[in-house]
Amino acid sequence: MLKIERLKIIKSNFPVLVGDKVLSKSICKVLIKEISNSKSFDDMIMGGRSRINKGSKNFNIYIKNSKISQKIFKLFNSKSFYKKIEKIFKNKFENTSWKNENLPNIFNKSKFTIKKKLNSSELKKILGNNYKNPKVNLDIDFSVSRGGYRLRPHRDDITRLYNFLIYLTDIPKKNGGSLTIYKKKTKKNIRKSFRRFPKINELEIVKEFTPKQGTVVFFQSTPNSYHGVKRFIEKNCPKRFFLYGSYALNKPVIWNYKNTLYYPHIISTKKRMLTSFHDANYLTTVPKH
Repeated sequence: MLKIERLKIIKSNFPVLVGDKVLSKSICKVLIKEISNSKSFDDMIMGGRSRINKGSKNFNIYIKNSKISQKIFKLFNSKSFYKKIEKIFKNKFENTSWKNENLPNIFNKSKFTIKKKLNSSELKKILGNNYKNPKVNLDIDFSVSRGGYRLRPHRDDITRLYNFLIYLTDIPKKNGGSLTIYKKKTKKNIRKSFRRFPKINELEIVKEFTPKQGTVVFFQSTPNSYHGVKRFIEKNCPKRFFLYGSYALNKPVIWNYKNTLYYPHIISTKKRMLTSFHDANYLTTVPKH
């Protein structure tokens, strides 16, 4: 179903793989139809992105009634496929400096990132302060975006190892909606910190990916994996249908860069937010609990 062998290295400051026509046009069209036929979505975020999220009752109904989506989900939600992706990254980026300090041994099919609003204290309690012996799971959503959808430059949740994106529609470049990869403007061998939400003037664009039907993007969710989405203009073009997901741990990932360990620091706030909106920076010092 997925022609993973078409994934190729894209020059970037963190590991990125991209493959064209990894998913056939016919399968993409069926997936678009299945998402369009969904009677309800779990939430709408980022100015216009409607999601069907793994773990919700709505998701279970959707998967049960959507044959191709179910096949895609079962493929990604397996230890064998996760191991395949892990092996591909290891082989293609054998000289990469970023490594996960605590490798997971158990794949938990039923686990998923909680999609409810939490304050920082609640989030810290859920994640705990013991980073060893983590388990890994799939997070995935079936999404459609309308005009106005955008995503500011950021790095993803501190529990994530690998992220992936599957485009189901062709979007003209003039309509935006492109996945954009960034890097820090200043060069340093070792940084003491990586902010989750850096200021735009601290970054420069490395690469932009205009949505193209059947294209798949995988990238390692390292502390410097800054990316965003340019504002989508829904004018004389189809809606932006896509799948987005990740392989995540049940604990924060501790990253090792040239024998320097980076630990996540969750910024304290009483405001309740989804985990994807919490500010958690990577620092070279162990966080206090």
